Amino acid sequence: MRKVFCVGMIKNEADIIESYVRYHLNIFDGIVLLDNGSTDRTLEILTHIQSEGLPIFLKHDNTLEYVQGEKTTELINYTFERFDPDFIFPLDVDEFLTAPNYPGNPRKLVNKLSTSKVYYLERDLTYFPIHLNENELFIPKRITYASPIKDYWPKVVVSKKIWKTYSPSISGGNHDLLFDKRNVRVQISPHLKLKHYPYRSIEHLKSKITVGWMNTLASHNYSEGHNYHWRTLFDELKNNNFSISVDAILEHNETYIPMDTTFCHSLELKYTTAHEVNALRNLLNYCESLANNYRELDKRRRGEL
Repeated sequence: MRKVFCVGMIKNEADIIESYVRYHLNIFDGIVLLDNGSTDRTLEILTHIQSEGLPIFLKHDNTLEYVQGEKTTELINYTFERFDPDFIFPLDVDEFLTAPNYPGNPRKLVNKLSTSKVYYLERDLTYFPIHLNENELFIPKRITYASPIKDYWPKVVVSKKIWKTYSPSISGGNHDLLFDKRNVRVQISPHLKLKHYPYRSIEHLKSKITVGWMNTLASHNYSEGHNYHWRTLFDELKNNNFSISVDAILEHNETYIPMDTTFCHSLELKYTTAHEVNALRNLLNYCESLANNYRELDKRRRGEL
């Protein structure tokens, strides 16, 4: 039996983290997460889940910048060294692994993957926070309207054999493995897909835009045009007294397409509340962290003069 793990970076994901973890523990043998300075209840919720004895493993990142490729490469190395899985799926917390045309657990299809190939997962649907099931806290049951997308940037799956043989790194966004693939077969998975829940409410949208754009600007590898869509939404918030409409992100062709969870044993949420996201509080907490980091940098600079 193969061992399969999932890894990812997290930051202020209190509204979705329990949904993500409880769903994916029906598929993966363990989940390793790197926290990039969450200031909401994300870590509190994960600690509660860990106390149940579930295979959730946490690492902490003390730097504020979101250099996803570099940090996920380190996280993959750590996961292979500590847990020795056959495959690692580097997923964002708003991505849910599914098998739309298969009537069972996607894990059965994962077990059939070749360890000698590099596989890519397409995101076939993006979900939007309209016509919400207000009484549901499990995100794929709460948010059920989606728009089909053409995914030009699929996510990569990492096999131990490929990682150990070629020592690649992973690109930002977990889209590719960076090494010479001339002698390696690559394939878009025909059956395994990702459902994407990038925005879960107006409050989450505001939090993601503000903290995300600050994170982008704080990154040492920032370049003009990087995450330009966040800058556009950030400017809209600035120009509209911290107000934004869901129309700013809608595709306007959303259809009722609920995600299948019938293969899951249990999806009961125990620790998530209905009001996990406070955009202004998250932004202010992040500003405090930035100020503290600047002070420490300035002290070190002054000490070197």
